[in-house]
Amino acid sequence: MHGLIIFDFDGTLYRGDAPYFYYARAIARHLAEDDRTRYLQQVDAHLSGTPGVVAGDNWEAVVRLALPFINDTAVWQSAFLETRAFMLDPVQCPLEVPDGLVTFLRTVRGTVDLVLATNSPAEACFPLLERLHLRDAFDIVVPSAGKPQGLESIAHARWHGAPLPHRTLSIGDHYDNDIAPAWALGWSTVHISPHGYFPGPSTVRGRTLEDVLPFVWQWVESLAKDDDDGNS
Repeated sequence: MHGLIIFDFDGTLYRGDAPYFYYARAIARHLAEDDRTRYLQQVDAHLSGTPGVVAGDNWEAVVRLALPFINDTAVWQSAFLETRAFMLDPVQCPLEVPDGLVTFLRTVRGTVDLVLATNSPAEACFPLLERLHLRDAFDIVVPSAGKPQGLESIAHARWHGAPLPHRTLSIGDHYDNDIAPAWALGWSTVHISPHGYFPGPSTVRGRTLEDVLPFVWQWVESLAKDDDDGNS
C-alpha cells in the first residue's frame, strides 16, 4: 500500500449537536432542579459557540461541565449508551456526513489503507456506521481502540511492522487522542475542531472536514507520485 490513514469517528466522520444535547439531558436527570437548569444552560452556551470549558471534543465538554454538579462514572457511561441508542433514530437525531467524504473514501481505497479507530465499543460504533452508510467504507474498523496509546499499535498492525511516518496520517477532532501521539511519532496529522480549539501542533488544522480535505487529497496524491518516481 502507498500509505495509511487512521480516521477518528465521533466528531470527525459526522456532525450534529443533537447527540450532545441528549447526552447532557440524560446526565441532568441525576441533578437537583436548580443544578439541572444551570448545567443545561452552560451546555447550550458551549454548543452555541460561547467558550465555556476547555475540552478535547463535545462529549468531553458535556462531562466537564457536569463535574461541579456530579462526578459519577456510572452516570456518564449509562447516559452515553442511552445516547448511542438515540443516535440511531434519523428523525430524532439528525446527523450530517461531511461533503466529499464518501467520494474521497471510495476513490482512494486501494491506494491507501483506510482505518477507522474509535474508543467507542463495538455495540455503539457499528450500528451508527450502518445508519450513516459508512460501514463498508473502510478496510478495517477498530472499536475500543484504546487511544491514545492504541494508535501506534493499530499502525504497527496495519504496516506489519514499524509504521513509515511520512506515509501515515491521523485525522481526528480529539487532540490528545488523535493528534498528539501521532505528531510525537512523526506522522502527518489533521486536526478538526469546530470550536477552534487547537492546543498543540498539527500538520493541518481546520474547523470542518471540508476545510482540510484538500490537503488529504494532496497527501494521497503525493504518495502515489513518490511511488511512480521510485521513491520510498
